[in-house]
Amino acid sequence: MVSIPERAVSPGNEFYRTYSAAQVADVVDSLARRAEFPYELTYVGGGSELWRAGEERNGGGGGPARDFDTILQRHAERLLELTPPSRPVRVVDLGPGTGRPIVGLLRHLAEQSRLAGYAGIDMSAELLELAGRNLRSGLPERADGFELCHGDFSGPELARVLAPGCRDGRDGPVRFVVLAGGTLCNFAEPERLLRHVAAAMTADDVLLVTVRVDTGVDRPPFMDKVSVGGPYKPQQLAGLDLVGVDRSWYVVETGFDPERSEIFVRARFAEPVTVTFDRPRAVVSFAPGDTVLLWRYLYLDGPAVTRQLDCSGFEVRLFGSGEAAEAVLVAAMLKK
Repeated sequence: MVSIPERAVSPGNEFYRTYSAAQVADVVDSLARRAEFPYELTYVGGGSELWRAGEERNGGGGGPARDFDTILQRHAERLLELTPPSRPVRVVDLGPGTGRPIVGLLRHLAEQSRLAGYAGIDMSAELLELAGRNLRSGLPERADGFELCHGDFSGPELARVLAPGCRDGRDGPVRFVVLAGGTLCNFAEPERLLRHVAAAMTADDVLLVTVRVDTGVDRPPFMDKVSVGGPYKPQQLAGLDLVGVDRSWYVVETGFDPERSEIFVRARFAEPVTVTFDRPRAVVSFAPGDTVLLWRYLYLDGPAVTRQLDCSGFEVRLFGSGEAAEAVLVAAMLKK
């Protein structure tokens, strides 16, 4: 039997320039314990350019991808019906990405003289810069007053945009807290994130989630059988690129985990690979056949999305669709 030589690599300087010490430790821990590259970190550094290009290409098409850019504006008047008519609205955008999905809603609020401000928080400084450009282009007369915060909204930094100082009494602004474009479904524990957000909200605030749901119609073939070689997006491989893992050492698989109701993209190694990290000092090894999860998307039907919010302390007040039935907007408030 012919043995396959081990591929030994170490991340280069770009890896350590891209990620903070805490993020490097997160990469090491995720690869070693969960065989997963932290998906959110692919938005940082050079990976952000791949995501930007991919989202701009999708923005020119139709279907659910395009709906995510328009669905908030489509239901803007119905959303305002959930708030007291005399109260202004402050929009808090968790993971704004390119910023396009929120522009239509902001414009509608401004036209109704209801816009009290906007704050977006994202761990990618590069995508925040892009979001800022799109916001300035879409609302040039208001964008100078918008806040863009560099940070991780899944942690304590959420307080920077959902701070007690924003609660100005019964005459102050209510808040639309936005998780757009399916951001929620990319988290390994979405209910944990929802509870974290709920703890920072008040009874008058409204959570807005846009997500692609499983309608049971026109399901992609990889939901029945794992597809080797695609479909996947090049940016989903950006993390392994930075770690130093050559793309010829693994194949990409796309599939569906029915137990978790989760679509996934993963790398399956064809050769033994060892990655040695310098800071912190650690070694992570993979044998042929081992996999690393690169991307996940929780693919629920409409009732399951409602149950997820209910279990996290929210009551659904609005469930609306885009032009495509699988693109939906869910508005929810804290349970009384």
